[in-house]
Amino acid sequence: MDPLVTIIISVCMSLLFGVAAMHKLGAPAVFRAAMENYQLVPIAMLNLFSAILVLLELSSSVLVLIPMTQAAGLLAMAVLLLIYTTGISINLYRGRRDIDCGCSGPATRQVLSFWLVARNLVFLGLVVVALEPSTNRALNWLDLVTAAFGVLVAGGLYLGFNQLLAQAPRLTALRDGA
Repeated sequence: MDPLVTIIISVCMSLLFGVAAMHKLGAPAVFRAAMENYQLVPIAMLNLFSAILVLLELSSSVLVLIPMTQAAGLLAMAVLLLIYTTGISINLYRGRRDIDCGCSGPATRQVLSFWLVARNLVFLGLVVVALEPSTNRALNWLDLVTAAFGVLVAGGLYLGFNQLLAQAPRLTALRDGA
């Protein structure tokens, strides 16, 4: 695997998990309420479980940027993605589609959907790709520019896709009401 691919994926995932953790730290009651709506963790354990998830998100976003701890950060991200995807899938199976996923913070309510499951599985695939051993080729200035643009393009695609997911229920209501 080319190290440039690993760098782009690692930085993108670091930003994703870091921003998600900051949203949750900025509005802990909103995140706790979202976790409670999933009805998967006993109420008595909810504060601890929520804190562990945020701590894992924050620590993995840092670990993935340090070459010596990159694999540990990627593995933590894979575990979190599996937890989140399982929670969403269980609630979709239960028919509970109208609850907030809790992934975008208080600013954007995003209901559960199979698109969220697909998105998380894509992220999981990227994490697995980044876990592949990289070649030891030396990086030059052009690689760094390419990495920066790769992160910007991936970030833009994520933000656009995430907005489409968040707005999908409103668009459906508009279409059905017209």
